[in-house]
Amino acid sequence: MTMNSMPDRALATDIEAAILATPGVTTIFRTGTTASKLAEAGARLLGIRDAKTPLVAIERTSEQVSVDVSIGVTGPASVVDTVCRLHTVIDALITQETGGPAEIRITVAHIDGDALAE
Repeated sequence: MTMNSMPDRALATDIEAAILATPGVTTIFRTGTTASKLAEAGARLLGIRDAKTPLVAIERTSEQVSVDVSIGVTGPASVVDTVCRLHTVIDALITQETGGPAEIRITVAHIDGDALAE
């Protein structure tokens, strides 16, 4: 199943909501390489891709589900604790949806709180 399928879009939306509800997470960034991000932006500009495409990447194989997430964190929350909480939440959502485990990759960018205040 591809990310364009409705079940994956709904799952990605649920994952995004859970991520944003996690203390310490400020934002979600689009995942992927620079080239894939440029291709995605071009497709959205041309109207080929929906502008509401989820930021969370989900890939299904016959054996497992893979989830890629890129987040921004700020504040006093421990990055390690935040990632552990996110992993637990994402794993629970995937298990609920598929009945099986997921490969979860979380990329973290620390956002300087002083930069946000400017």
